[in-house]
Amino acid sequence: MGIERYIEAAGLAAGTSHGITDWNSLRAWLNCQPRSSTNPKVQRTPAAPGNLDLTVGGALKRKFEFARPITDKLQNRGWEPVAAYRQRLSLGLAVASTIPLLTLTYFVLEVQQMSAAYYAIHMTIYGALTFYLASVFWKTILGTLYRHRGRARNPWHPIISTRELDCDTRIAVIFPVYHEDVSRVAAGMAATYETLANAYPKLATRFDFFLLSDSRKPEFAIAESAAVRELAKQFPQSRFYYRRRLVNSNAKLGNMEDFCRRWGRAYRYMLVMDADSVMDGKAIVELVRMMEGNDRIGILQTKPQPVMRTSLFGRVHQFAARLYGSVYALSVKDMNLGNAAYLGHNAMIRIEPFMRHCFLPELSGPKPLGGKPLSHDIVESAMMARAGYEVWFLPEIEGSYEEVPSNILAFLVRERRWMQGNLQHLRFLFLPDLRLIHLETFFNGSLGYIAAPLWAGFLVVSTFGMLHFLANGLSALGDLAALKVPFLFLGLSVVIFLFLPRVLALVINIDSKQAWRFGGKTKLALSGLLETMFSLIFAPIIMIFMTYFFWLWLRRKTISWGAQQRGDEPLPWQECFRHFAWVSAIGLIAVALLAGSINAIPERLGLIMEYMSDGWVRAEYLLYWLSPILFGLIAAPWIARPASRDVWCGSMD
Repeated sequence: MGIERYIEAAGLAAGTSHGITDWNSLRAWLNCQPRSSTNPKVQRTPAAPGNLDLTVGGALKRKFEFARPITDKLQNRGWEPVAAYRQRLSLGLAVASTIPLLTLTYFVLEVQQMSAAYYAIHMTIYGALTFYLASVFWKTILGTLYRHRGRARNPWHPIISTRELDCDTRIAVIFPVYHEDVSRVAAGMAATYETLANAYPKLATRFDFFLLSDSRKPEFAIAESAAVRELAKQFPQSRFYYRRRLVNSNAKLGNMEDFCRRWGRAYRYMLVMDADSVMDGKAIVELVRMMEGNDRIGILQTKPQPVMRTSLFGRVHQFAARLYGSVYALSVKDMNLGNAAYLGHNAMIRIEPFMRHCFLPELSGPKPLGGKPLSHDIVESAMMARAGYEVWFLPEIEGSYEEVPSNILAFLVRERRWMQGNLQHLRFLFLPDLRLIHLETFFNGSLGYIAAPLWAGFLVVSTFGMLHFLANGLSALGDLAALKVPFLFLGLSVVIFLFLPRVLALVINIDSKQAWRFGGKTKLALSGLLETMFSLIFAPIIMIFMTYFFWLWLRRKTISWGAQQRGDEPLPWQECFRHFAWVSAIGLIAVALLAGSINAIPERLGLIMEYMSDGWVRAEYLLYWLSPILFGLIAAPWIARPASRDVWCGSMD
């Protein structure tokens, strides 16, 4: 990186660099500037992570002990039995949906005349995938039904108890960063403060903004410090502070804990942001007012709307998040009520209980299950609820924004990090006094990432079984007619679980006044169709990568949190082939093996099966059914490149 970029970041106009020619002269110039952004006085508060027994033995031991519950807040909250009932109902419906489908699957598998081991593997994989899809499906359906009953059926919503801020209420707005684009972060901080100051000029003085840096490279530290100085000059009535840790232990988790220990005592709440976060001042003040009105609320989480992407991949991601994600998020809100999850940013947190209950220790044992908790945000919300505080997810709050990956490569890098963090959550299944909702969140969050290798394994196992049946199934020809109905129900169940929530989201938005946000009803329907096709193409690519990541995880190959690629630069062809050529090779090999296996089936047997099944069992149909998956794999490099380029898609905002 050239020094010119950091001269600009320091606020020096071109041609007036004050004799700055290298890093040393830039550092000397910065040291001579007035320290208008000096950090507030440190008010250290000792706080340490608790000792968490996450072992199976400890969990079994606690079952036979009468331990004092950890909860220290009031428990007679009306929404708790309601949330528990809804949770049990959705779980029961997911199980009730999975069992008959497993029964039909076993009936179909019996005809294939395979070994007991094959049946066990096939049924286990299919059962896990079906339960996961059914769980998401029923949460969406039930949550949508509850949501359309209106706020009158949710008298516990935090907005009902809203009140104005106390005179001594202060809020810290923290931006933890690590080797981020400094100008982008500073612009987000400026936009957030400006909307706050414009909407609530008297309240704006209650908010202090902190740029909390874990950057190791000196050029980033210089640019970050200079950016905070410029913000302080741009907004003289504001307070912008900069803190750079000398040792960046435990990444963002350690950065937040360091802030809480140094300054947590001075603030009642902290608004946790990400490097790409922006929030509207009205949304921020609304969150604070809700927290002020109910001291049992520990975390208020908004749903950040993805913005700013110009690539095809990013625009489609934004569209899906706004259309389907909003419906699912609103459904989850009405299912979980005050036992929601915390997403790690764009959320208001009550600092005192966060410090007492949510500091997490390093997990025992070797990585990747051991070590520092990576996806610590979901664990922190579970710990907050475990201590008796409420955690609400409020997707209806407008004015909360973030950025999403602009290409599939950046998306996969992020997903690998999230996968490693979510699989760590399996350790927390044995944590005492957790709500059932959070146990299910840990389990389904881990299962969501295991679903990719399970899907890959299911494709291999089911294809092998079908080929075996086509080549050796003469003795079962009499059962072919009886298999039509089970096959129909199994295929229909997949379509319902996968696509009915999408259709529901389209119907809700088309019938409401929200269609104009997507360019109108016609453009909304067309964009929904295009996004579905786009997802079908990219799904096998993501599946094969996540399966590979899971294999690396099993081999204890870990990945750490680092700087994220947040720009819209298109992927060069060289990068596309370097990262995706092996995926294309797998697709070509799969086609060759499948075609060879189909051609090896005796023509006489194929004709007999076609006749006995009235034409619905033909060997080549297997290739047709798998063609979307095989096409996505083979075309991976040629899909990744154009999807990373800028496009204009007016209906995909």
